[in-house]
Amino acid sequence: MSENNMVQSNGMQKEPTIYAALNSYLSSIRGVGITSRIALPHILNWTKNELEELQREIERHVSNKIDPEDEQGEEEAIIAFESAREFADFTSTMRKLDEIQGYNYLQVLSTSLFTQLFCEYDSFIGNLIAAIYRKNEALFKGITREISLSDLLEFDDLASVKMSMLDKEIDTFRRDSYIEQFQSLEKKFSIKSLRKFAEWPDFVELAQRRNILTHNGGRVSEQYLHVCEREGYVFNVRPAIGEYRGIDHEYFDTANRLLSKVGLMLAFTLWSKVFPKEHEDIHRALNDTIFNCLLQKRWNMVAELVDFSLSEPMKKSISEINMRIRLVNSAIGLKFSGDQESAKNLLSSFDWTASYRDFKLAIAVLLDDYDEAVKIMKSIGKSGEIVNQAAYHTWPLFTELREQPAFYEAYFTIYGEHYSEKVSTSKGTMEAHPSASVSVEKGGAI
Repeated sequence: MSENNMVQSNGMQKEPTIYAALNSYLSSIRGVGITSRIALPHILNWTKNELEELQREIERHVSNKIDPEDEQGEEEAIIAFESAREFADFTSTMRKLDEIQGYNYLQVLSTSLFTQLFCEYDSFIGNLIAAIYRKNEALFKGITREISLSDLLEFDDLASVKMSMLDKEIDTFRRDSYIEQFQSLEKKFSIKSLRKFAEWPDFVELAQRRNILTHNGGRVSEQYLHVCEREGYVFNVRPAIGEYRGIDHEYFDTANRLLSKVGLMLAFTLWSKVFPKEHEDIHRALNDTIFNCLLQKRWNMVAELVDFSLSEPMKKSISEINMRIRLVNSAIGLKFSGDQESAKNLLSSFDWTASYRDFKLAIAVLLDDYDEAVKIMKSIGKSGEIVNQAAYHTWPLFTELREQPAFYEAYFTIYGEHYSEKVSTSKGTMEAHPSASVSVEKGGAI
């Protein structure tokens, strides 16, 4: 049964696995991000329209007259009303104007969405720990909690007792600060590197800003400064105590991406540490996750994952083909995020001479050698070891190659149909997954 399968053979729903918990979290975080891109511009546009309408209402009552006592003859604005109703309408307009100017709808919504990111993270960390404990019940021996006999007698069986104890353990864990949580996980699973990633200080600052927005009206506190600086965060300009720190678009996008990355790194680090024999599933899941980010055009996310996904712990026991897949998809993220040089350096760090033609096609495309890419396409034919017809439509690798006229000519030569016509695969599906599933029968590609 695969990590994605959430239904037992008897039809009953089972608890989410590590990978399922991570996928749910990444989907939720992305959902919050998409909501921000839809809602924030709408609120901004609505506010602009409301202010313009109020401005027109005010200007209806304003006339400009020259003050006879003004030697320079400058005009002054005069507000006049022909009736009590006009005065009442004007007063109502001014109240509404004060309300809109005084109540920052954009800031309220962006703050709410920012704090929602952490709500999703809190839910994820509980699901992750629960999945690990349920998968390795020996961990229950580390839970030390007292229970009265009367409470114990209320449970139907030992399994129910264990789940109750685990729920309480997770509740207690989630009450700790994020720094304390990471320290606890390091100790529990004998991992020294959980906080040793470049963005750790940024993650701490995000959490501390969430705290001051939730508990201090967004005003900088002494604790905020102390914790951030103690954990290595460097302010561009150190804020003063009492200064307001809100959420702008760039900061929100960074938070969204970083919280996704932290959750991903945490899940795969714990998974590989606690269940090292599952390395094949781990590598397949990580490659799938990277590929899904590419499908969503989250180039920066993939680029920022390169150091982690290609670190020694994450490469342990990886097959050669999965390694090549990861390198290629990582290079795609680097290239489309704007870091072409790093993409080239990454590719040149690996020997591709004995690779499938499919990989050589990928290298040619990533190096913008489109003439060579088209030649390799034709030599591969209708279906290579990895690349199939659907991959030319769905794999982000071919995004720029699809802008070349020679690509369409080669595609027609190979398949006898134009690129825009119906695409067929061995399973009658448009699905092409250039990640860890590499068999053509499964609709797989790199």
